[in-house]
Amino acid sequence: MRSQINLGRVFGIRIGLHYSWFIIALLIVFSLSAQFHTSNPEWGDGVILALAVATAILFFISLLLHELAHSVVAKSRGLPVREITLFALGGVSQIEKEPTSAKMEFWMAFVGPLTSAGIGLLCLALSRVSGAASSPPTAMVSWLGYINLALAGFNMIPGYPLDGGRILRALIWWKTGDVERSTRMASRVGQAVALIFIGFGILRFFEGAGIGGLWIAFIGWFLLQAARESYLQIGLKRAIEGVSVSEVMTSDCPTDSRNMNL
Repeated sequence: MRSQINLGRVFGIRIGLHYSWFIIALLIVFSLSAQFHTSNPEWGDGVILALAVATAILFFISLLLHELAHSVVAKSRGLPVREITLFALGGVSQIEKEPTSAKMEFWMAFVGPLTSAGIGLLCLALSRVSGAASSPPTAMVSWLGYINLALAGFNMIPGYPLDGGRILRALIWWKTGDVERSTRMASRVGQAVALIFIGFGILRFFEGAGIGGLWIAFIGWFLLQAARESYLQIGLKRAIEGVSVSEVMTSDCPTDSRNMNL
Protein backbone atom coordinates (compact mmCIF):
# COMPACT_ATOMS: atom_id res chain seq x y z
CA MET A 1 0.00 0.00 0.00
CA ARG A 2 2.01 2.96 -1.32
CA SER A 3 0.91 6.59 -1.16
CA GLN A 4 0.31 8.74 -4.24
CA ILE A 5 0.03 12.13 -2.49
CA ASN A 6 2.87 13.35 -0.30
CA LEU A 7 1.87 15.33 2.80
CA GLY A 8 5.38 15.94 4.14
CA ARG A 9 7.46 14.39 6.92
CA VAL A 10 7.03 13.98 10.67
CA PHE A 11 10.04 12.82 12.73
CA GLY A 12 11.74 12.14 9.41
CA ILE A 13 8.95 9.76 8.32
CA ARG A 14 7.19 10.44 5.02
CA ILE A 15 3.42 10.84 5.33
CA GLY A 16 1.20 10.22 2.32
CA LEU A 17 -2.30 9.49 1.09
CA HIS A 18 -3.49 6.64 -1.09
CA TYR A 19 -6.24 7.61 -3.55
CA SER A 20 -8.69 5.31 -1.75
CA TRP A 21 -8.49 7.63 1.28
CA PHE A 22 -10.81 10.13 -0.42
CA ILE A 23 -13.57 7.50 -0.58
CA ILE A 24 -13.61 6.86 3.17
CA ALA A 25 -13.13 10.58 3.91
CA LEU A 26 -16.27 11.45 1.97
CA LEU A 27 -18.22 8.60 3.54
CA ILE A 28 -17.26 9.76 7.04
CA VAL A 29 -18.21 13.38 6.27
CA PHE A 30 -21.62 12.31 4.87
CA SER A 31 -22.21 9.94 7.80
CA LEU A 32 -21.34 12.60 10.39
CA SER A 33 -23.48 15.19 8.62
CA ALA A 34 -26.48 12.85 8.72
CA GLN A 35 -25.82 12.01 12.37
CA PHE A 36 -25.52 15.66 13.43
CA HIS A 37 -28.63 16.59 11.37
CA THR A 38 -30.62 13.91 13.18
CA SER A 39 -29.46 14.79 16.69
CA ASN A 40 -29.20 18.60 16.40
CA PRO A 41 -31.01 19.96 13.33
CA GLU A 42 -31.14 23.44 14.91
CA TRP A 43 -27.41 23.95 14.28
CA GLY A 44 -28.02 24.66 10.60
CA ASP A 45 -26.58 23.13 7.44
CA GLY A 46 -23.43 25.28 7.34
CA VAL A 47 -22.42 24.55 10.94
CA ILE A 48 -23.16 20.84 10.56
CA LEU A 49 -21.11 20.50 7.36
CA ALA A 50 -18.17 22.42 8.85
CA LEU A 51 -18.35 20.31 12.02
CA ALA A 52 -18.45 17.08 10.02
CA VAL A 53 -15.39 18.09 7.97
CA ALA A 54 -13.46 19.19 11.08
CA THR A 55 -14.35 15.97 12.92
CA ALA A 56 -13.26 13.83 9.96
CA ILE A 57 -9.92 15.68 9.74
CA LEU A 58 -9.28 15.21 13.46
CA PHE A 59 -10.18 11.54 13.14
CA PHE A 60 -7.56 11.04 10.45
CA ILE A 61 -5.05 12.95 12.57
CA SER A 62 -5.75 10.48 15.37
CA LEU A 63 -5.19 7.61 12.90
CA LEU A 64 -1.91 9.21 11.92
CA LEU A 65 -0.88 9.45 15.59
CA HIS A 66 -1.69 5.74 15.96
CA GLU A 67 0.62 4.87 13.07
CA LEU A 68 3.27 7.35 14.18
CA ALA A 69 3.42 5.56 17.52
CA HIS A 70 4.25 2.30 15.71
CA SER A 71 6.84 4.01 13.53
CA VAL A 72 8.56 5.99 16.29
CA VAL A 73 8.99 2.85 18.39
CA ALA A 74 10.32 1.00 15.33
CA LYS A 75 12.84 3.77 14.57
CA SER A 76 13.94 3.89 18.20
CA ARG A 77 14.77 0.16 17.88
CA GLY A 78 16.83 0.75 14.75
CA LEU A 79 14.24 -0.41 12.18
CA PRO A 80 13.92 1.80 9.07
CA VAL A 81 10.47 3.24 8.31
CA ARG A 82 9.82 4.12 4.69
CA GLU A 83 6.50 5.94 5.10
CA ILE A 84 3.04 6.04 6.64
CA THR A 85 0.13 5.73 4.22
CA LEU A 86 -3.47 6.66 4.99
CA PHE A 87 -5.94 4.69 2.85
CA ALA A 88 -9.56 3.51 2.80
CA LEU A 89 -9.24 1.14 5.77
CA GLY A 90 -7.18 3.44 7.99
CA GLY A 91 -3.40 3.66 7.95
CA VAL A 92 -0.32 1.49 7.57
CA SER A 93 3.31 1.99 8.59
CA GLN A 94 5.82 0.82 5.98
CA ILE A 95 8.45 -0.68 8.32
CA GLU A 96 11.16 -2.20 6.12
CA LYS A 97 12.54 -4.80 8.52
CA GLU A 98 11.00 -7.34 10.86
CA PRO A 99 11.60 -6.96 14.61
CA THR A 100 14.47 -9.02 15.93
CA SER A 101 12.86 -10.09 19.21
CA ALA A 102 9.46 -10.90 20.68
CA LYS A 103 9.76 -7.98 23.10
CA MET A 104 10.36 -5.53 20.26
CA GLU A 105 7.40 -6.95 18.31
CA PHE A 106 5.13 -6.68 21.35
CA TRP A 107 5.84 -3.02 22.07
CA MET A 108 5.76 -2.00 18.41
CA ALA A 109 2.28 -3.52 18.12
CA PHE A 110 0.88 -2.56 21.52
CA VAL A 111 1.79 1.13 21.36
CA GLY A 112 -0.73 1.76 18.54
CA PRO A 113 -3.91 0.67 20.38
CA LEU A 114 -2.50 2.28 23.53
CA THR A 115 -2.21 5.60 21.69
CA SER A 116 -5.76 5.35 20.30
CA ALA A 117 -7.13 4.47 23.74
CA GLY A 118 -5.31 7.44 25.27
CA ILE A 119 -6.71 9.80 22.62
CA GLY A 120 -10.20 8.38 23.16
CA LEU A 121 -10.11 8.79 26.93
CA LEU A 122 -8.75 12.33 26.60
CA CYS A 123 -11.54 13.30 24.18
CA LEU A 124 -14.23 11.82 26.43
CA ALA A 125 -12.77 13.68 29.41
CA LEU A 126 -12.88 16.92 27.42
CA SER A 127 -16.51 16.27 26.48
CA ARG A 128 -17.39 15.78 30.16
CA VAL A 129 -15.83 19.05 31.33
CA SER A 130 -16.97 21.20 28.39
CA GLY A 131 -20.20 22.13 30.14
CA ALA A 132 -22.53 22.46 27.13
CA ALA A 133 -23.69 18.90 26.48
CA SER A 134 -25.31 19.67 23.11
CA SER A 135 -22.77 22.12 21.67
CA PRO A 136 -20.93 21.36 18.40
CA PRO A 137 -17.46 21.13 20.04
CA THR A 138 -18.79 18.69 22.65
CA ALA A 139 -20.42 16.54 19.97
CA MET A 140 -17.16 16.49 18.03
CA VAL A 141 -14.85 15.46 20.89
CA SER A 142 -17.42 12.96 22.16
CA TRP A 143 -17.56 11.21 18.77
CA LEU A 144 -13.77 11.26 18.54
CA GLY A 145 -13.56 9.72 21.99
CA TYR A 146 -15.82 6.79 21.23
CA ILE A 147 -14.41 6.16 17.76
CA ASN A 148 -10.82 6.08 19.04
CA LEU A 149 -11.74 3.65 21.81
CA ALA A 150 -13.48 1.51 19.17
CA LEU A 151 -10.35 1.74 16.99
CA ALA A 152 -8.20 0.59 19.90
CA GLY A 153 -10.55 -2.32 20.58
CA PHE A 154 -10.73 -3.33 16.92
CA ASN A 155 -6.95 -3.35 16.57
CA MET A 156 -6.64 -5.61 19.61
CA ILE A 157 -8.59 -8.36 17.82
CA PRO A 158 -6.07 -11.22 17.44
CA GLY A 159 -6.28 -11.18 13.65
CA TYR A 160 -2.79 -11.03 12.16
CA PRO A 161 -1.59 -8.58 10.80
CA LEU A 162 -3.75 -6.35 13.02
CA ASP A 163 -1.97 -5.09 16.13
CA GLY A 164 -3.71 -7.73 18.22
CA GLY A 165 -2.45 -10.42 15.87
CA ARG A 166 1.08 -9.09 16.15
CA ILE A 167 0.79 -9.09 19.92
CA LEU A 168 -0.36 -12.71 19.70
CA ARG A 169 2.64 -13.51 17.50
CA ALA A 170 4.97 -11.81 20.00
CA LEU A 171 3.56 -13.84 22.88
CA ILE A 172 3.87 -17.14 20.96
CA TRP A 173 7.35 -16.14 19.83
CA TRP A 174 8.34 -15.37 23.44
CA LYS A 175 6.92 -18.71 24.60
CA THR A 176 8.35 -20.92 21.84
CA GLY A 177 11.41 -18.98 20.71
CA ASP A 178 10.45 -19.79 17.10
CA VAL A 179 9.51 -16.77 14.98
CA GLU A 180 8.39 -18.83 11.98
CA ARG A 181 6.11 -21.02 14.07
CA SER A 182 4.65 -18.00 15.85
CA THR A 183 4.03 -16.26 12.51
CA ARG A 184 2.35 -19.36 11.09
CA MET A 185 0.08 -19.73 14.12
CA ALA A 186 -0.81 -16.02 14.26
CA SER A 187 -1.50 -16.04 10.53
CA ARG A 188 -3.89 -18.98 10.86
CA VAL A 189 -5.73 -17.25 13.69
CA GLY A 190 -5.86 -14.10 11.54
CA GLN A 191 -7.37 -16.02 8.63
CA ALA A 192 -9.98 -17.57 10.94
CA VAL A 193 -10.90 -14.11 12.27
CA ALA A 194 -11.11 -12.80 8.70
CA LEU A 195 -13.50 -15.62 7.68
CA ILE A 196 -15.69 -14.80 10.69
CA PHE A 197 -15.79 -11.16 9.53
CA ILE A 198 -16.73 -12.21 6.00
CA GLY A 199 -19.47 -14.56 7.20
CA PHE A 200 -20.88 -12.04 9.67
CA GLY A 201 -20.82 -9.26 7.05
CA ILE A 202 -22.70 -11.39 4.50
CA LEU A 203 -25.21 -12.40 7.16
CA ARG A 204 -25.77 -8.77 8.15
CA PHE A 205 -26.22 -7.83 4.50
CA PHE A 206 -29.04 -10.34 4.00
CA GLU A 207 -30.59 -9.22 7.29
CA GLY A 208 -30.96 -5.74 5.83
CA ALA A 209 -27.77 -3.99 7.01
CA GLY A 210 -27.00 -3.02 3.39
CA ILE A 211 -23.63 -1.36 2.77
CA GLY A 212 -22.67 -1.80 6.43
CA GLY A 213 -22.75 -5.58 6.07
CA LEU A 214 -20.76 -5.52 2.84
CA TRP A 215 -18.21 -3.22 4.47
CA ILE A 216 -17.66 -5.74 7.28
CA ALA A 217 -17.24 -8.51 4.70
CA PHE A 218 -14.78 -6.37 2.74
CA ILE A 219 -12.71 -5.74 5.88
CA GLY A 220 -12.68 -9.51 6.44
CA TRP A 221 -11.53 -10.13 2.86
CA PHE A 222 -8.76 -7.55 3.26
CA LEU A 223 -7.59 -9.16 6.52
CA LEU A 224 -7.64 -12.60 4.90
CA GLN A 225 -5.39 -11.46 2.06
CA ALA A 226 -3.12 -9.51 4.39
CA ALA A 227 -2.68 -12.48 6.75
CA ARG A 228 -1.72 -14.77 3.87
CA GLU A 229 0.65 -12.31 2.23
CA SER A 230 2.33 -11.34 5.51
CA TYR A 231 3.11 -14.96 6.26
CA LEU A 232 4.39 -15.63 2.73
CA GLN A 233 6.57 -12.52 2.86
CA ILE A 234 8.21 -13.56 6.12
CA GLY A 235 8.73 -17.10 4.79
CA LEU A 236 10.39 -15.72 1.66
CA LYS A 237 12.68 -13.47 3.70
CA ARG A 238 13.73 -16.40 5.86
CA ALA A 239 14.30 -18.60 2.79
CA ILE A 240 16.69 -16.17 1.06
CA GLU A 241 18.42 -14.91 4.19
CA GLY A 242 22.18 -15.33 3.77
CA VAL A 243 21.87 -16.47 0.15
CA SER A 244 24.18 -14.71 -2.30
CA VAL A 245 23.37 -13.78 -5.88
CA SER A 246 25.99 -16.20 -7.19
CA GLU A 247 24.11 -19.11 -5.65
CA VAL A 248 20.91 -18.47 -7.59
CA MET A 249 22.13 -16.88 -10.82
CA THR A 250 22.59 -18.72 -14.10
CA SER A 251 26.25 -18.72 -15.11
CA ASP A 252 25.83 -20.53 -18.42
CA CYS A 253 24.87 -17.69 -20.74
CA PRO A 254 24.84 -18.73 -24.45
CA THR A 255 25.89 -16.15 -27.01
CA ASP A 256 25.48 -15.70 -30.77
CA SER A 257 27.68 -14.18 -33.38
CA ARG A 258 27.42 -10.42 -33.62
CA ASN A 259 27.06 -10.77 -37.38
CA MET A 260 23.92 -12.90 -37.17
CA ASN A 261 20.93 -11.36 -38.95
CA LEU A 262 18.06 -10.76 -36.53
